[in-house]
Amino acid sequence: MSVTKLRRYLSANKATKGRKDAYQSDDPISLEGSETTQSIRRTLASRIFRSRRNGSWFRLSKLERGILSLSLHLKVTFESSQLAKALVSVLQRLADLGDAVYAQLVAGARIAWSFSEAAVEWGHVGALAWRHDRSYALFLGRFMTGVKGYR
Repeated sequence: MSVTKLRRYLSANKATKGRKDAYQSDDPISLEGSETTQSIRRTLASRIFRSRRNGSWFRLSKLERGILSLSLHLKVTFESSQLAKALVSVLQRLADLGDAVYAQLVAGARIAWSFSEAAVEWGHVGALAWRHDRSYALFLGRFMTGVKGYR
């Protein structure tokens, strides 16, 4: 489920919270089984499953993993905007960690920084710009992740 769909769902719940229809009840059990809640649960379960397979799950902090796990295992109705914001931010971080290009960029930036430090020590002042050159960092990341034994 996308961020915009989640926001629409939450805003619709806030708008109808004060009104009572004949088909709405206060019983939390009836809210647990709603289609939107089930859709959010399925999305969370699939993202967690994929992230565990590609290893990005274990690069999250314990707090972030706990938020996702508890929101999946506890019977919550996802009405809280704070919970939705927390879930969206953790899912975004999970997507970033699972992205191969992002991993290459992070690895390349680390290497570019080291190369820049060495070059500046050797007297090349222009090497300071290497630290912030994204294309250079991406090149180094792609090159180094293809080399066996690196990491």
